[in-house]
Amino acid sequence: MEFLSFTIFLIICTALGLVLMFISNFLGQKAKQVRTNDIYESGVNPVGSATRQYDIKFYLTAIMFLLFDVEIVFLLPWALAYNNASNLGFMVAGFIFFMAVLLVGYIFVINSKALEWEK
Repeated sequence: MEFLSFTIFLIICTALGLVLMFISNFLGQKAKQVRTNDIYESGVNPVGSATRQYDIKFYLTAIMFLLFDVEIVFLLPWALAYNNASNLGFMVAGFIFFMAVLLVGYIFVINSKALEWEK
């Protein structure tokens, strides 16, 4: 009984979604073009290929961003646990070690010239 209102809410949302999809399908315009599976933006037919090749540097930059971003996200639990730390020296040593690993990764990226955008 405690989930009765939530269950009714889900049933109403599902029914409303199905009714709106049926009305849209019933009243909507039918496609009059032969090419219905083409990629288009806002109803405009494509001019040329829809796929474009990107330089690998974009992917490398994105991967490096994700790696460093995840490493920075790991600092949040450390900062929250810092207030309740019983052994402060251990916490500071862990922080220094983590920042050293982060610094070594950053130095590796700089030395490998992964961020240089030369042609």
